[in-house]
Amino acid sequence: MRRLRLTQPKPMRPMLSSASVAGSGTGTSTSAACDETSWWIDPGVAYLNHGGFGALPVPVAEAAAALRAEVEANPTDLLMRQWDERVATVRTAVAGLVRAPEEELVFVPNATTGTATVLASFPFAEGDEVVITDHRYPAVASQTEVAVARRGVRVVEVPVPLDVTSDDVVARIAAAITPRTRLVVVDHIASPTGFLFPVAELAQAAHDAGVPILVDAAHAPGQVDVDLAAINADFWVGNLHKWVCSPRAAAVMRVAPRWQSAIRPLVASHGYVDGFQPAFDWTGTLDPVPLLAIPAALRFWDELGWDDVRRHQRRLATDGAHVVAAALKTRVAITDSFTANMRLVQLPVQLDADGRIDLVSRLTSTHGVTVHVTEHQDTTYVRMCGQLYNRPQDYERLASALVAEVGTEG
Repeated sequence: MRRLRLTQPKPMRPMLSSASVAGSGTGTSTSAACDETSWWIDPGVAYLNHGGFGALPVPVAEAAAALRAEVEANPTDLLMRQWDERVATVRTAVAGLVRAPEEELVFVPNATTGTATVLASFPFAEGDEVVITDHRYPAVASQTEVAVARRGVRVVEVPVPLDVTSDDVVARIAAAITPRTRLVVVDHIASPTGFLFPVAELAQAAHDAGVPILVDAAHAPGQVDVDLAAINADFWVGNLHKWVCSPRAAAVMRVAPRWQSAIRPLVASHGYVDGFQPAFDWTGTLDPVPLLAIPAALRFWDELGWDDVRRHQRRLATDGAHVVAAALKTRVAITDSFTANMRLVQLPVQLDADGRIDLVSRLTSTHGVTVHVTEHQDTTYVRMCGQLYNRPQDYERLASALVAEVGTEG
């Protein structure tokens, strides 16, 4: 297998013109936000995996550093006297982002913790069924298997192809609901595939069948406009360190009022018996900075203009995916209507789990390109993202590296 070894370092990213991101905000310069010096990402790497763990804009990192100094100046005062008020302030800001009543929101470290919390708290009985899809995040698959082993729950996994209509997605999942179904678990934007599920329609279908729904929205906040009132899921949990770009790690979870008496955090601490929000607001000593920095991250995007930024991110990912697909002589998977800022391109080879890990490692260590390589229904894909620090040359570099590593179709 041929390998491309780059001998020249990647040039610094040139500052893009403000036309690249129209920017309807009033503060941060949009051109500056597209400059590599406005992000902590290594300019020597074509970093196309923003969806993996997020990345920090410099203004958010600076705000986090200031918060760190404030915390360390008097940790007892902040974590005891000020804590409830500070959490409430963050909750108000996040409620505006996701359009949900503040009293329905709590914070968890990450979406994985949120889904695990719901599944651990949910009143399952032996023989109950949980419906999931084959787009589910591996951690959710593990969590449902725990429910199988400990509580006798049966998992029903629904295959959802990448080339479907919205009605087909809803029909497939609705058809899997039986009188024994107690919970439906779907993604808002699936991590392995970047597939954007019609979550409002799925929530309605589940409710029509008398079944609650849990939405794993790890990738949704920031990447797409979220309206939790319109979605109306019983449980919804989304990360704030990915596309909102708060420091790692922080997530918000919405729990409908009818379920708040049943859902409690995995760790019981001082407020556990005091009600829904007190139980989650303090689960033991934690690093408060990722949570407290969320308003700074929201201000960063508010000043740029969310709609303009999302259009730019999506255009980067979509145009870049077509560049890669053309080089590999394969295809861009999933129609535009089911995607946002993460795109899949089919690889000309099929790789097992070890092979996918090895390819990701070689791309980074040999070519200075970081992406996610994934699999769906026996086909291997590369998943690439679009973020303000990316530029077209990043996708060209990925295309060259993949041709060198895996060849082309035919």
